[in-house]
Amino acid sequence: MSTGNGPFDPGPEGRATHLVLENTAGRVSLWPVWREVPAGWSVRFGPAPHAACAATLEPATRRTP
Repeated sequence: MSTGNGPFDPGPEGRATHLVLENTAGRVSLWPVWREVPAGWSVRFGPAPHAACAATLEPATRRTP
């Protein structure tokens, strides 16, 4: 069993470790910066810390001001 972080786990605090990708169908995905962006997807946000990327995926009604 691995004890390291997985590719979708938060990285070191404050480091730009993730992207938010979007495909042509409008679907979005949280993606690690070290992985190649798959064909058919483009960067919508980032690179940025995990928390900042994850916050862009939350529905606007769930965000707190």
